[in-house]
Amino acid sequence: MENKNAKKHRRVLTRQSKQQADKSSKQTVEQCVDDVAKLDDLGEILDPVTLDAIMSHFRTSLESSFAHKSQKKDEVEPFFVLLDPESIQNYLEKAWDLDRFVLDNSFLYLLSLDPQLHRTDFKTLIFFKDGRLIKTRENSNNVMRSFFELIGFSYDFIRGISTRVNGKEGHCVPYIFGRYSFLPLSGPTRRQSSWINLSKVQHYRALKGEKGVEIHCENQHVFQLPVRPQFFADKVKQAGQTVHRQEHLLRNVLKNFDYVDGRKEERENNLLGNAFHAPTDRISLISMEDYIRIFQFSFAETALKHPSLRDNPVTDEALHLLRENLYEDLPHLRNAPR
Repeated sequence: MENKNAKKHRRVLTRQSKQQADKSSKQTVEQCVDDVAKLDDLGEILDPVTLDAIMSHFRTSLESSFAHKSQKKDEVEPFFVLLDPESIQNYLEKAWDLDRFVLDNSFLYLLSLDPQLHRTDFKTLIFFKDGRLIKTRENSNNVMRSFFELIGFSYDFIRGISTRVNGKEGHCVPYIFGRYSFLPLSGPTRRQSSWINLSKVQHYRALKGEKGVEIHCENQHVFQLPVRPQFFADKVKQAGQTVHRQEHLLRNVLKNFDYVDGRKEERENNLLGNAFHAPTDRISLISMEDYIRIFQFSFAETALKHPSLRDNPVTDEALHLLRENLYEDLPHLRNAPR
């Protein structure tokens, strides 16, 4: 039989174990170690069965505490943004007020705020994949323009390429460059616009009565957009075609540069490979955007020098216009033969 001291100590330890379970979210690892040391001191008083039962209960409570804490940290409440302005007010109150920040590709929806409609002096509200919310007095176009500078290509540059590839002017042309895919919901070259990160959209559906489109993004985030379903469907199709063309171009480039599945084949005893380490200061000054524009000029110049246009008096004038008006600021073009 257990003596009175053993029973007393068991009641005390049981009560302490329950208190530990109630306060588990505040308990530190150091406190846990101290409690275990106390139990070791009482090993001579308690019988092994009782001590094992108390330790088992203590261990289970501690594991449950850490599991609950870890699960709560990882949980993100999904956004569900409706068309009505009242839905936005709730998110405006929760958002961080930041005037200086760096936008990254994890944003889902960059909303251009209407001062009268949303009753706020903030101009932009940004929803992120991880549940972050940022509101800023910065114009939405300025926010995206700064982001495009980080990517390396402006919206006008990407829009110009898409226009030439598609053969016609487009309204709200998607910004597609590799893994970056964004859709402006109104003309971004003329006024402030909202943007959707198409690379984070999983599927969408048209709302009844053509009142808008509901898009479903990663992490179960849902946004209702005030755009016509046909407009959104056309832009998704256009963006998909652009992605396909870019991937086709990339595959050809990788093939021509001896890349296979994104990995370069090693070349042994290669003269040019060794010469790569020679001084290249002049070439390194050319930005990727200028390099692409040099390609554009080269293609146009080659086309104008086609035999069918060789005797056309307009050819020389066209080449002159290209050099003096469209590509005069290109590096090394001034030294090129005319």
